[in-house]
Amino acid sequence: MIGTRAQAVDATAAVLVLAVCGYAAQEAGRASWWQWLLVGAVALPVSVRRRWALPAAAVTLTASAAVLAGGVIAPDASPGLCAAAGLTLYPVGAGLPLVRSVPVLATGLAGAATLGLLWPAAPLVAGPAVAVPWLVGVLVRRRREVAEQVFEERTARAVTEERLRIARDMHDTVAHSLSMIAMKAGVARHVAAVRPEESMAALEVIETAGREALVEMRRAVGLLRADQDPAVPSGDDEDLRTLTRRTEQAGVRVETTLAGETTPPPGIRLVVYRIVQESLTNVVRHARATGCTVSVDAGPHSVTVRVADNGTAAVADGSTGHGLRGMRERVTVYGGTLQAGPQPGGGFAVTASIPYATSGGDGQP
Repeated sequence: MIGTRAQAVDATAAVLVLAVCGYAAQEAGRASWWQWLLVGAVALPVSVRRRWALPAAAVTLTASAAVLAGGVIAPDASPGLCAAAGLTLYPVGAGLPLVRSVPVLATGLAGAATLGLLWPAAPLVAGPAVAVPWLVGVLVRRRREVAEQVFEERTARAVTEERLRIARDMHDTVAHSLSMIAMKAGVARHVAAVRPEESMAALEVIETAGREALVEMRRAVGLLRADQDPAVPSGDDEDLRTLTRRTEQAGVRVETTLAGETTPPPGIRLVVYRIVQESLTNVVRHARATGCTVSVDAGPHSVTVRVADNGTAAVADGSTGHGLRGMRERVTVYGGTLQAGPQPGGGFAVTASIPYATSGGDGQP
C-alpha cells in the first residue's frame, strides 16, 4: 500500500516535470493542444509510478520519443524528459524482477542512443539519466530481498530455539514426575499383596505426580497453540521446597538448606530451580539413594547450588541422557560453572556457581 506522503511526492514531481517540459516546448515555439497532450503524457505517469511501474515507464518513454520526433522539445533542452525517464525507471528496477525490468532499461538506452543522432551529447546525458535510477532501484530491491531473507532466517532460528527451550523445560519438569511414578508403581506392585496400605500410599503419590505432569504438558501445549509463555516456576524458596517434598514422596529423604540474604535475579532463580529439579530427578531414577542434601547459598555476587546423594550408582557425565548437558548449558549462558561427578565417600554430587553481579536486572545474560 502506497502512503499518502509518497503519493504527494510523486504528484509534486509530476507537476515539476510538466512545468519543465512545458517551458521547453514554449521555448521551441510549440504550443498546440496535441503537443501539450504529448508533454502531459511524459509527465503525468510520474504521479502513478509506484502503483503501476511498468505502464508508467512505457508511457513516459513512448511519449518522450514522440516529443523528440515531433520537434516539440529541442534535443538539447530535454532535462525534463530525462528526469521523467529516470523517475519512472527507478520503481521498475526496485519492484520488478530482472527478467521484466531489463527490457525496459534496454528500451530507454536505445532511445538515448537514437537521440544521439539529433544531439551528439545525448548518450552522455540521457544514458546515465536512464541507467542510474534503474540500477539504484535494482540495488534497493536486492537489499530488501536480503533483509527479508535474514529476517526469515532469524525467525526460523528463534522458532527452533524456542522449541528446544520448551523441550528442555518439559524434560526437566515432566521427567521428574514420571520418575516418581515409575518408582512408586514398582513399590506398589511389590507390596500390594502383603502391605496394601503402603501400596495405596504409593498409588496416591502416582496420582499426584501424574496430575502435575499433565498440567505441565498442558502448559507447554498451550504455549505452542497460543504463543503465550506458559506458567513457569519462579524458582523461589517455596518452589524448591515443593521439589524436595515430591522427592521425599518417592522415598528419598532430602535435607534442604537455603541460605543467603540476597535474592538472585528471576532468570538465575529459574536456573537454580532447574538444576535442583534435574538433580533430584537423577537421584530418584539412577542413584539408588536413600537420602540427599540440597543447599542453595545466594551470596552478594553469585549463587551456589549443590545437590549430593548417598547412592551407590551415579549418572556419568557422558550418559545418553540430556539432563546434565541441559544443566551445563543453562549455567554457561550466565557465565557460571557446573561440576558433576562421584564423591570420594560415595554418591554423586552436582555443584553449580552462577554469578549475577554483572547481569541485567532480570538476570538475563
